[in-house]
Order: sequence, then C-alpha cells, then structure tokens
Amino acid sequence: LVADLVEGRALIPRADAYLILLQEVAAEELDAVAQPRRWSTCFVPVRGVEGRVRGNAILSSHPLRDQRIVPLPRARQTRAAAAARIDVSGQQLFVASVHLENRVSWWKGGLFSDSARRHQVEGLLRALPADGPGILGGDLNLWLGPGEPGWQALTRRFTDTPIWPRLPTFRDRLVLDHLL
Repeated sequence: LVADLVEGRALIPRADAYLILLQEVAAEELDAVAQPRRWSTCFVPVRGVEGRVRGNAILSSHPLRDQRIVPLPRARQTRAAAAARIDVSGQQLFVASVHLENRVSWWKGGLFSDSARRHQVEGLLRALPADGPGILGGDLNLWLGPGEPGWQALTRRFTDTPIWPRLPTFRDRLVLDHLL
C-alpha cells in the first residue's frame, strides 16, 4: 500500500505527505515500512498474537511529536489508542488511531452491545484535546450503526465528519472502519 501511494499507483493522487492509521499491525511490519523511508511511527502494543506483538499505530511521512498511549476502559480485551501531534502546512493537528471493542459477553449486555464502545469512546474523548483540529481513525466496530451513542459522541467532537460512510467494510453491509 505504501509503495503504491508513494509511487503513484494507488487510486488516489500522489501527495507530498502521508499519514496512515493502522490497527492490529505487527511492530516488525510497521518498522519494515517506516525505516527505509525514514518515516515517523507511533506504535502502541495491545496484545500478543501467535508470538507477535500487535497494536495500533500511526505512520507518517512528517515527524510525529508528543506521542502517547491512551488506555481505554477494558471490556473483554485490553484496548489503547496511539496518539500524537503533527504539523502540516503550519497547522498543528492531533492524530489518533484506535480499535474499539467488537463484542462483549452476554452478562455484560449482549455480544454486540454498544456499552463497551461507548465507554471506550468517552475515555478516548477525555484524553484527546477538547478543541482544535484533529484526525481520528480506526476500526470502531459500530455494529449497531449511526445510532450508537459512541458514534454520536464522536460526531459531536468531530463536527465536519460525514453523517455516515456509505461503503461497508465488513460482509458487504457493516461499516466498521471510520476516519473522522
């Protein structure tokens, strides 16, 4: 993907700067892409899968500053967002990459309950700057759609976000991945 972007083979026009938000990425995969290009990374390990550390990350062709881990309320698994600041054309932005809970147990509100995601969104919004421009992206796992309280809270903070994306990211019907 990165090679296609940089070399102009992707479906979007070439750019002078790149910012990529990743979830469930392995640390060594991130390093293999970033190091040869001298790009900045912000990696937050979340869990080990088959002997590899995986987590959320920000990959940028511009330097990332003030990198930090944003722990999220735990429901079923440990969750945390990667957050940093970036300067683009003289404008300072915060950037965050997150992967919210996709399901919880029956005794915590049902397998596809929105309560875990709502609590995680609330925690994330408390940790991010309350004003000023920013970008948040990730696998939000909004199984219940645009009526979920977590989505409503996010669109109140990121007011220029479209009402609801039209392209599904899962099984040709669920919109789970978002960029705000």
